Amino acid sequence: MLLFSCGTKRSTSVPFSTEIVDGTLMITNVNIKKIDKKLLASDSLRNVIIEQCGLRRIKFPRGNKIESIKLFDNNFKRIPRSIKNCKNLEHLDLEHNRIKHIPRFIAQLDSLRSLDLNHNQLKLTESDVKHAAKVKKLSIGSNNIKKLPENIGILTCKNLNVGKNKLKDLPESFKDLKQIKHLIFYENEFESVPEEIEALDSLEHLDFYKNHIHEIPEFIGNLEDLRYLYLSYNEIETIPDTLRNLKKLTYFYIHHNKIVNLPDFIVEMDSLERFGVGYNKLISMPDMSEMPSLIELNCEGNLLEDFPWKLVFKPGMQFLIVRDNLFELTEEEIEFLSKPREVLIIF
Repeated sequence: MLLFSCGTKRSTSVPFSTEIVDGTLMITNVNIKKIDKKLLASDSLRNVIIEQCGLRRIKFPRGNKIESIKLFDNNFKRIPRSIKNCKNLEHLDLEHNRIKHIPRFIAQLDSLRSLDLNHNQLKLTESDVKHAAKVKKLSIGSNNIKKLPENIGILTCKNLNVGKNKLKDLPESFKDLKQIKHLIFYENEFESVPEEIEALDSLEHLDFYKNHIHEIPEFIGNLEDLRYLYLSYNEIETIPDTLRNLKKLTYFYIHHNKIVNLPDFIVEMDSLERFGVGYNKLISMPDMSEMPSLIELNCEGNLLEDFPWKLVFKPGMQFLIVRDNLFELTEEEIEFLSKPREVLIIF
């Protein structure tokens, strides 16, 4: 719910005052230096959203009942100390600021469940890890982090985002994060999937998009709870046979690699709903028309000569993307495929 927005930032040096609507104070795109303390102390205030306002400091009063704070894209160099007064705080988002460290008082916020520090200047020392150890969702992407601290294994988060950093390997203690369910390494510098991942047998979501990975290790097939596997934009040539053990796998994206052949067991993956294998070097594909859960297939940008006609008529199919292959379709076939139907075909 937007209470103040304008195309050009306006500046004010006096305390800025607005309204609380449905428990939310929202201020966007206006240069301000202070927030009215009475607003922050209101018994009705639950959510604070201050975006793109150039704010450098804010004072939260004692006894407030705030549950969520989002200070996106401001000029904070550190996490405001007055946040320690927010005893009911569950979600803290300071994305796109200039924060370098996680202060000790963060560990004292017993209600805090998620901490978002993406796009900052985080150094991520061992002390930072200790102070964030209790949060269940930690996002520290886009911080130019080259190494994770050796004590990273003390984290208790179930959701960890370290995407868009410069990681090449993991410390040994990473294998202690056995509670992790969602793990994002999007756009780092890994040349292989670290062996520490093998110990994380609670993983449901694993993302290595845009790295330099050459092969999928066989141990990935031992992560039996895995539902989402993202390995696109790497240098992978083959899919190991052990992946047939991923009976719960729902999303499998491996486009923009160097895969020549798909293993036949792919058609036995009954839980697979969305499969992205575009922009590889495939010259043929197994018949996927009997896969019970499949609703989306993207195989564009390969060397396929045979059009997958059976998928056009597959019950439940929603998206079929096959453009930029070597198909030769007649005018009648093109006209037929162009007609409205339940499955969206991009060819």
